[in-house]
Amino acid sequence: MPVIQCVPNFSEGQDASICEAIVDAARMSSGVTIADFSWDPDHNRMVLSLLGGPEEIRSAVFASAKRAVELIDLRAHGGAHPRLGAVDVVPLVPIRGITMHECVDLSRLIGGDIADELAVPVYFYERSAIKSHRVNLHDIRKGGFERLVEAEVLAGDHTPDLGPHKAHPSAGAVVIGARGPLIAYNINLDTEDMEIARAIVRKIRSGESGLPGLKSMAVWLASRSLVQVSMNVTKPDVTPLRDVYSFVEAEARTLGVEVAESEIIGLVSRKHLEGTSPEKIKARAFKETQMLEYWL
Repeated sequence: MPVIQCVPNFSEGQDASICEAIVDAARMSSGVTIADFSWDPDHNRMVLSLLGGPEEIRSAVFASAKRAVELIDLRAHGGAHPRLGAVDVVPLVPIRGITMHECVDLSRLIGGDIADELAVPVYFYERSAIKSHRVNLHDIRKGGFERLVEAEVLAGDHTPDLGPHKAHPSAGAVVIGARGPLIAYNINLDTEDMEIARAIVRKIRSGESGLPGLKSMAVWLASRSLVQVSMNVTKPDVTPLRDVYSFVEAEARTLGVEVAESEIIGLVSRKHLEGTSPEKIKARAFKETQMLEYWL
C-alpha cells in the first residue's frame, strides 16, 4: 500500500476552536491517519501531519482546506511566521510504495480541487514547480498575503499556476508541491535579547555553520518571553539534528546564553536522530508518536 506524508500548514495558531475544526475536517476522511498536529500562538500557525494513500490524502487535504478557507480571515491575522494564505503550504512527501513523480501528479490534482472548488489561486513549488522561479517557497511567499491582496490582478511573475488571477480576499493563495523530507526544528534560547537570535541566524544564512540545507529566522516568543532560532532542515540526510543543535548551542554560549529547550514540529524519521536523542537536544514535549516509524 502506498504511503504519502502530507504536512499542510495553516495560518492559525491562536484560536483553538478553529484549529480543532480543521483537524476534525481532515479526520472525517476515511483511510487517512492523522499522525500529529500542533499549533503555536506566536507563529500563529498550525502544522498537521497526515499519512495515507493518494486518494485518502487528496480527500483529507481538500476537506481541511475547505474548513480553513471558511474559518480563517487573514485580514485579521498576524504572527511571526511568513504566510501567503489561510492554507499556506501543502507539501507531499513520498514515503513508501510511491514515487516522487506520482506525488507531483497528486499535487496537480489537489491544486485543481482547491482552485476550482474554493476559488483560491494555487502556486506549485519544489518538485511540482512549473516555473523555475517557483522552486523555492521563500521566493513565492515574498511580500506575503498583503502583497497578494494589494494587486488588482495577479499577473506577470505573480500569475498563479491554477485558479483565479486575483487573491482570495480572506484566504489569499496556497502553495502546493512534492518534495523530499524536511524537519521543522526550533531552538529556544534562555534570553529576551533578539539580537542574539539574529546573530546566530546571520551565521547560518552566511554559510558559516557548515550545515547544508539549513534555513532559519529569528522569532520573538511573546507567550514565553524567549527568543527562538526557528529552522527548516531541508537536507536531513546530510545535516542531522545533533549537528544543528550543537552549532546553535555553541554559538549561544559564545554570546553568553544557554539553550532553554528545542522542539521538533511534526514527524521525524529515526535515522535523522542518529547520534542523539530528544533528551540530549532538550526537545520539549517530544512524543513517541512523532517518530515516523511508529506509524509504519
